Formats: sequence, C-alpha cells, structure tokens
Amino acid sequence: MTLFYRLLFLGALLSISILALLPNYNALPPIVSVSDLLNHAAAFVLLSFLYTLAYSHSFRRIALTLIGYGLLIELVQAFLPTRFASIEDVIADSVGILAGLAGVKMFRSLRERKRVS
Repeated sequence: MTLFYRLLFLGALLSISILALLPNYNALPPIVSVSDLLNHAAAFVLLSFLYTLAYSHSFRRIALTLIGYGLLIELVQAFLPTRFASIEDVIADSVGILAGLAGVKMFRSLRERKRVS
C-alpha cells in the first residue's frame, strides 16, 4: 500500500510542478484558474496529505520539505519570462501545508478515539 501512496504523491508532485511552470497561467481551463492563491493552498493541502500517507516522516520534516518545494517553484518562476515569483504564493503554500497536516492530525485523532471506544 505504501508504494501506491508514494506513486500518488509523486504523481501529484509532478502534476503540480508542470502546472506551476506552464508558460501561460491564463491559458489554464477556468476551473483550474479560479484563484491563484486558492490553487496554491489546495495543491499543498493535497501534497501534505499524500506525503503523510506515503512516508512516515515527522510533520515538521514534511512541512519543511514542502515549504522548500514551494520556494523552489517560486525561484524557478522568477527566471521564466512569462511567470513571476511571489511571496504571497509561498504564504498560500504554507497555509495549505498547515491545513493539510492539521486535517491529518484531526483524522488520526478521531480514528484513534473511535478505536478506543
């Protein structure tokens, strides 16, 4: 099962990387380009959730790794002629990471409570 989750995580990571580095963000379908900051947060909620399923790393390591990934995306975008780096995007990424990890923690807590009772 771990291999399955790792493949899901890597697939999501690859898909998000491709979307983040497309030359023309405005060419994306309307359902994807609703709000850039919402897209960032949602992407990182998904990544943090899948990361916790795929690897048994601490929440701190997951958060720092994904923040580093978000910073890397912004760094690369700074050098693309049709994209630009934004600190707001990194903040949205971080909010998504925190929300994703909080959701995982709540889910685990509820599951543990249900198991005990």
